Amino acid sequence: MLNNRYNEIEGMSMTNGYIFLNDQTKLYYERYGAGKPLIFLHGNNSSGRYFKEQIPFFAAYFDCIVLDTRGHGRSDNKANELNFRLLAGDLAEVMEQLKLSKASILGFSDGANLAMVFAHIFPDKIEKLILNSGNYRLSGEKWPPKMATQFGYFASAFLGLFSHYFYRQKNMLGLMIDDLPLKEADLKQIVAPTLVIAGTQDVIKTSHTKKIAALLANSTLILIKRAGHTAAQRHPEYFNHVVYKFLQEK
Repeated sequence: MLNNRYNEIEGMSMTNGYIFLNDQTKLYYERYGAGKPLIFLHGNNSSGRYFKEQIPFFAAYFDCIVLDTRGHGRSDNKANELNFRLLAGDLAEVMEQLKLSKASILGFSDGANLAMVFAHIFPDKIEKLILNSGNYRLSGEKWPPKMATQFGYFASAFLGLFSHYFYRQKNMLGLMIDDLPLKEADLKQIVAPTLVIAGTQDVIKTSHTKKIAALLANSTLILIKRAGHTAAQRHPEYFNHVVYKFLQEK
């Protein structure tokens, strides 16, 4: 099914290419459909291809912009660092170049974390937020994957001294080894309608997901039973239906 779905995306009408940022970093993007803009932000060490189960559905209703964020997928990184404030600035540049004054954002994992940081810095650019399996504190992640990330980061940091591939890996994993640059008071100031959605078997603690929803001023919480971290891929029909319903609400 996943291969068929990706072929379906490949056969859809789209525009694609690179956006050149102020520092000459090239961000790869694809654009499908028409209507109100909906931006898709993937997770760590991934790319916009993660949303192959979402694009054919949502492109029938929205102007879907699918990004490979800085230092991920087909995008490069001319900076010597990678952090969420930098990525938020990138997204603001993308919206400016695409002439989008406002957009809804669907972020998965690190993409959800980026969406939270972006909504804090650029609140006027947000229509609605869908936060899928995000965490604003490192303590919100379960212990085994957190330890694996820490090990991967330090191993990549050493190997990155000799290899560009591992240097890139180190930068990506560096996004996952610390808290977001957000205080609880910052999350409380985000007033955009927000859907917080995660699986009950996610690598993010359910208690942490509930806390994010509680901190946000205008949020709806949905937990998908027996779903893990990649609920959007494993349970696409239910996930897409819930997100679509949320986006259509007045």
